[in-house]
Amino acid sequence: MNKKLLILSLAMLFSLPVSACASRTTPNAAANSADRFAGTWSGTLSFPDDANRTEDVILTILPGCTAGDVCGASNNMTVNCTWEITLETVNGDVFEYKFSKVLFGECPLTGHGTLTMQSDGTLLREHITPFFTASGVLTR
Repeated sequence: MNKKLLILSLAMLFSLPVSACASRTTPNAAANSADRFAGTWSGTLSFPDDANRTEDVILTILPGCTAGDVCGASNNMTVNCTWEITLETVNGDVFEYKFSKVLFGECPLTGHGTLTMQSDGTLLREHITPFFTASGVLTR
């Protein structure tokens, strides 16, 4: 009986390095694809610190984007500025971005945020800067 236990233990020991080297696939890679966020989205952002303040935005996300890529632009029509957007990560229904460059206007290069895909096909945008937080629903 001890001999069988020894053989079983040795077999398990030798199989560990083989299983550790096996290739791994990303679970549900399609759910982590930025392509479902691709398109032109527009809406109005609200500011919780100032109930009277709103700003109209147009957001464009390019297809084929991967983490670290420039993926599109955000145009804030109210303040007349456009920023380049770089994808940080996609995790399920959440697209995380940062502003990587000012493309037009004299606005600060600050900000990052999330775009969360809603069940009705809209995006909830939450944008954070050192100066304010804004959020709103965007539609295609």
